[in-house]
Amino acid sequence: MNSMQARRAHRLARRQWIQEAARGVFAEHGFDRSSIEQIARAAQLSVGSIYLYFRSKDDLCVSLIEDAMMRFDEQMSRLFVDAPAAEQLRAGWGLLMEWTRRSEYARVLRLLAEPTIRAQLSEEVLAAVSAGTGRIKELLAECVRHGVEAGRYRDVSEREVAELLWSMLLGCLGASGIQASLGEPPVPLELRAWQSFSFIERALARAERAAA
Repeated sequence: MNSMQARRAHRLARRQWIQEAARGVFAEHGFDRSSIEQIARAAQLSVGSIYLYFRSKDDLCVSLIEDAMMRFDEQMSRLFVDAPAAEQLRAGWGLLMEWTRRSEYARVLRLLAEPTIRAQLSEEVLAAVSAGTGRIKELLAECVRHGVEAGRYRDVSEREVAELLWSMLLGCLGASGIQASLGEPPVPLELRAWQSFSFIERALARAERAAA
């Protein structure tokens, strides 16, 4: 590795370190009550060092959303190559469930699911949220379309199904948060989400498959 490559690797590692610190701060304090100073302390860096990598707190939040969505896009692209068309929607849902088990991605999803947090976000961050969630729904819709073409599902509006699935996932996240805030033992998020998905998948099934 030459010196230029080493510098790039160092910058990338430092950027990722700051992002991880920001995820923890946003999760603990909420976006509106978080500050660059808190993120700098969590990252054990100076405030000036943070600004070498990110223009603002909003810019940092956008980077978290964009990175998470890019990784999901990459995983789904591989799924379209590797998984049979009839199984892609279930496999895609499984990828989302993997997200909920990984704290860094679950925090992004919770950010998208919480209306009070969304109200705190700038137009720049909201645009990134909108683009990211739009892409997830496009990928889910493509899975539905492939399932219809493969004969697994009846003819439906894939976009409407994708919207329903996304809303259902956010609803499951919200329900888990409410139960936790009330001190009740929560139904595991993954269990709740898979139960909901199975209900929708049965509704999507072609009549002869559902009867079987």
